[in-house]
Amino acid sequence: MPQKKTEERVILCVEASRDLERIVSLLANIGIEGVACAHISELCDQIEQGAAAIILTETPDIWDSDSRFFSLLHDQPTWSSIPTIIITNEFKSEDSLPQNLPMGVTLIERPIRKRTLASLTRSALYARRNQYMVRDLLNERQNIVEILRNEATLKNEFLATLAHELRNPLAPIRTGLQVLRLSTTKEGSARTLDMMERQVRHMVRLIDDLLDISRISRGTLNLRKERVSLNSLVENAVESSKPLIEAGKHTLTISLPEEDVVLDADATRIAQVISNLLNNAAKYTPNGGTIALTARCTNKTVRIEVADNGVGLPPEMLTKIFDMFSQVDPLLPRSQGGLGIGLTLARRLTEMHNGTVEATSAGIGKGSTFIVTLPYNQSTQREPRLPGEIQASPSESHRVMIVEDKVDIAQSLEDLLSLLGQETHIAYNGLEALKVAKDFKPELVFLDIGLPGMTGYEVARQLRAQDNTPKPRLIAVTGWGGEEDVSLARAAGFDQHLTKPVDPREVEKILRTL
Repeated sequence: MPQKKTEERVILCVEASRDLERIVSLLANIGIEGVACAHISELCDQIEQGAAAIILTETPDIWDSDSRFFSLLHDQPTWSSIPTIIITNEFKSEDSLPQNLPMGVTLIERPIRKRTLASLTRSALYARRNQYMVRDLLNERQNIVEILRNEATLKNEFLATLAHELRNPLAPIRTGLQVLRLSTTKEGSARTLDMMERQVRHMVRLIDDLLDISRISRGTLNLRKERVSLNSLVENAVESSKPLIEAGKHTLTISLPEEDVVLDADATRIAQVISNLLNNAAKYTPNGGTIALTARCTNKTVRIEVADNGVGLPPEMLTKIFDMFSQVDPLLPRSQGGLGIGLTLARRLTEMHNGTVEATSAGIGKGSTFIVTLPYNQSTQREPRLPGEIQASPSESHRVMIVEDKVDIAQSLEDLLSLLGQETHIAYNGLEALKVAKDFKPELVFLDIGLPGMTGYEVARQLRAQDNTPKPRLIAVTGWGGEEDVSLARAAGFDQHLTKPVDPREVEKILRTL
């Protein structure tokens, strides 16, 4: 018979060797393994190793209050009560019953029939299996509690870090506003505006990363794949990371294949992956360091490497660094905090492209290299679409209506449009927008979704139903940027969807297409 797990055994200690052999044989006939013990001490040793049930004959010493046997039965975990069958002599009176029997102990008087013992043993094993189920549930519950406790700790740390990371750019922006009010020179104002623009871009990146992680976790982020130039992806990524690289006074070298490579990829997302790796290198490299971006291709893959001579990674962090909220030890030099989601986002976006990302490092203080591998098919090499390419020429002045209940947002967008030579009109709610549209006859409408009283979706439908000809171009402006939000906007009649804060370059592109 194959050896069963120790917790499924029935342990026996029966004084008469003949009786012991009969019980072991009886149990074997019904598929139960019986482990015979020569004496009570050996029985106790076997109990400590694990048992499903115990069968033994009564001996004078087992009833001692300090006996090892009863101590083992009393000192079990809360879920456990080992079923124990003690074969005893006939009791002469109720007073002779042992006191304080452990739970699970069953006394059975001689003579005992084989069928009775077999039935009792089966019941004991059934009860023990139920105990094991309770044990497993308790262990599972404890594991869940630990997971929830760790997640709560991570969440609290993350929220504290998020508040810190958002305050960092807010502080210079707030100071910059005062500088602009007090500044009397164009040079001083220009420097302050550049700084404020950098900080706003940083905040937008933080928020976009958070939203992207949320969309990926919920399975609502869809890739928009197209044929795209590897050179243009790298160019866009470097442009995004340039402020951080320049702030650290790093030297960036770029090595690309001699012939441009065309990938079937979401241009925005792969540029985001490369940019996140460059940002990570810039953050964890001492000022004046070196960062090398290298790309090369084979018949089936494109390999993109970002190497630095920064703080490096200990061996245990080479895989953990991609986990959510994971960071290198904040006590290390050049550790700059952050939300710990940039590399997680890079990995998930790469995996969505059927690629991989990994980290290598010779150790602390010896730099790091992050390697992205993407599928590549030489047979699909055709003229790529250039990301952000604009076919239309700049347009002249147009009538543009802004529908936004937040005064500052509306007026700042109006100021931008006015500087771009547009005729503008602001409406602060849906009803006002519908009334203004009849007389103003806008050619372009930037329409907020979260309006009071009447949502932007309702306003869009009613604008489409008006008799104005030609119909205005409708641009949804909202803080919600998921695929579902874009679909809702399309269904309501919007031509395009922009996520707040709106990039002025996007506004200019829209104007060029009118």
